Amino acid sequence: MPPSLTKIEVRCPECGHAQLESENFISTVCRSCSFYFKSSLAAQPVRKKTRRTTAQKKELTCADCGAVQMVAEEALSSVCLECGRHLELGHRAIEGEHLGNLSLEGELLIAAKGNFGGAKARAARIVLQGRASGFLEAAEWLRVEGQSKIRSGASGERLEILAGASLEAADLLHFQSAVIEGELRCATIRLDGALRVGPHGKVIAEKILFSELTVDSGGRLAGWGEAREVAADSRGGGEVISTLEPG
Repeated sequence: MPPSLTKIEVRCPECGHAQLESENFISTVCRSCSFYFKSSLAAQPVRKKTRRTTAQKKELTCADCGAVQMVAEEALSSVCLECGRHLELGHRAIEGEHLGNLSLEGELLIAAKGNFGGAKARAARIVLQGRASGFLEAAEWLRVEGQSKIRSGASGERLEILAGASLEAADLLHFQSAVIEGELRCATIRLDGALRVGPHGKVIAEKILFSELTVDSGGRLAGWGEAREVAADSRGGGEVISTLEPG
């Protein structure tokens, strides 16, 4: 009778499964996970599988060149891959003079004594209490809380001017909608949606473009107006100075 072969216990280096093999085996296949391994690997420690998680990302638009790129949600800053501009993803408060462009995914506060002196500032939300020499772009809203001035215009989703606050703009204001509870003086304001002038609100502009207009009792609106989609509507007994001509 041929001598019996001595069996030894070996462990799969992939899953750790133990099985019996000949003591002089050269290679084998794991009977649990089908991983092929050689005898020299059997003595090595079992490798631990690491689970890789996919990082969540979000879109970021560069305020300088307008390039759109994806960045990790937890990142605090990034660099534009197109122009090399440093991009901030948190919040920023401007208390004095600020030169240079800004691109924020959070909130930008321009305080009462602050002035944004760059060419363009982009943020999800902008609170304006002071002045801006450069262009302001608010993805969600631009809220005016002080006696403020904008020299290079502004755009965004919604413009809000709180009661007691005022905004003087030398260039075009282009928003989806606006609620004016304070005072607005500008050359042209263009709204793709509705304009509402509150009971203490006042709008004085050379040109007003809108789709829907509501002037509450006590509110005032002076300027040449053009209804882009819906005929002008001055509900609530507000005072409309000059003729609003549907376009």
